[in-house]
Amino acid sequence: MSKQPQVLWAQRESVLFLTIEVDEAKIEELKGEGNKLHFQGSSKTDKYEATLEFFDEIDPASVKHTGSSTRVIEITIQKKTPGWWPRLLQTKAKAHWLKVDFGKWKDEDEDADEAEEAAGASGLGNGMGNGFDLNQYMSSLGGAGGADFGGLEDEEDDEVDFPEEGDVYNPNGQVVSDMPDLEDNDEETEAGKADTKA
Repeated sequence: MSKQPQVLWAQRESVLFLTIEVDEAKIEELKGEGNKLHFQGSSKTDKYEATLEFFDEIDPASVKHTGSSTRVIEITIQKKTPGWWPRLLQTKAKAHWLKVDFGKWKDEDEDADEAEEAAGASGLGNGMGNGFDLNQYMSSLGGAGGADFGGLEDEEDDEVDFPEEGDVYNPNGQVVSDMPDLEDNDEETEAGKADTKA
């Protein structure tokens, strides 16, 4: 009797990634049809067989395995119609042999971010991903590259008066007076307490 192998899965909008975990696997049959994939193989000691009924249809001609290592068989399958599936299988029941491959998993929004980055890397949108070219915009303003700031150079003679801790300001933002030290307040408070006791 054949055993059900462990299967890991991940998806993109138009592709499924499956990993079938079988030690030293030999693929005897790997066939896609409609919304099903049939796998049959063996290891040195056991025979394995699985028929996966997917959430939606796949492109049977696109079923490819990328060789098998000593532990796994990796399979890529194109979806017939691109779209994010809420689950891999048609049935909603949990399959104990099926797990998410978090090493390959991407969410819809991550896939969209990746597409934007690819657009930016190919020179579209100057990396902004939305078609906006900052260099082109700046050159249209006449200030890109060698802007003339009309003699506004960084002069060392001008000292900037930064506010210090303890400064008190009036409503116009000017320093009115410095706050008295806390030690002076403590001494006055102790003296005041002594006066009230006497």
